[in-house]
Amino acid sequence: MSNEIVKKEDTQLQERKPTASERFTNMVVNEFQGNIGQLNLNEYQKQLIRNYFIGIDNALKIAETSRSYNKKKANDPTVTWDNVNMNKLAVDVVQNAKMGLDMSIANHLHVVPFKNGKTNKYDLTLMPGYEGLKYIAANFALYKVADIKVELVHENDVFQPTYKNNIEGYEFKITNPFSRGNVIGGFGYIRYENEVHNKLIVMSVDELLKRKPSTASPEFWGGQKDKWEDGKKVGTEEIEGWTNEMLYKTMVRATCKKVTVDPKKVNDSYIYVMESNENYYIENQEEKVQEEIDENANKALIDIETGKIEDTENASNEEVSENDNTTEGPAF
Repeated sequence: MSNEIVKKEDTQLQERKPTASERFTNMVVNEFQGNIGQLNLNEYQKQLIRNYFIGIDNALKIAETSRSYNKKKANDPTVTWDNVNMNKLAVDVVQNAKMGLDMSIANHLHVVPFKNGKTNKYDLTLMPGYEGLKYIAANFALYKVADIKVELVHENDVFQPTYKNNIEGYEFKITNPFSRGNVIGGFGYIRYENEVHNKLIVMSVDELLKRKPSTASPEFWGGQKDKWEDGKKVGTEEIEGWTNEMLYKTMVRATCKKVTVDPKKVNDSYIYVMESNENYYIENQEEKVQEEIDENANKALIDIETGKIEDTENASNEEVSENDNTTEGPAF
């Protein structure tokens, strides 16, 4: 009887089908090796890739919902796995996993999908969020980083840079947390284990706003936005946006750039991820959401935060687990 039970269990194990995330991981490895070369991933990196599948699958669903409600995009292909440029995605997934970026951690890694007018498919780019940038900066620093702190300074706060015993520092106090006033600047503080290397970066609000893209989306930065009714432009409207959040992200980016990188730690994955991040920020204005890019390419940004995905207008949040029957994976 016991032998029959053992045989039955062995048969069940053999019949077990891989999950969608496991098929995705295998596809990524095969796609990467077929176009780039031999690939060796450890178990942690493979787990990160499995997490990426869940986040990306959610992102596609949110983007498709947005597309279906946008009359301008009625003729665009559906935002599904069948219409994704898998070759580019495989490279992005591998390089970010090798960097240790985790899509399940808030603001570690974002999915940026956009339609490629030449291929009529969707290119998905994985972009580090501000927590991801701090993580990279700390891990690739020449000197051991203890902490990277970033704050916006409001007009009712008290902020004073200090310099004592050859160590840069600061004094910061929020005197009225419920009425801090307007933002007047920001600071970033890189604290090293050897405090002699500590670095304070200070920027006024004008300096931060200089880094605001010339075509920045009012959904993020606030300001006037075109108003549409029945597919026709009927004027403009003023929206509040998320100006302080954008200023904070700008301060994080400026601070992380001041961390001295250890050249011995720089590898192909670091170069790929950082160059992709910088190129996207410069060429596509990072947080910009615009309906048309050139003739045919559309872009939308989706934030992934700890199992939740939020579209560009914070319209909906959705939690999806690997066991969710509604998760519709690609035919890997």
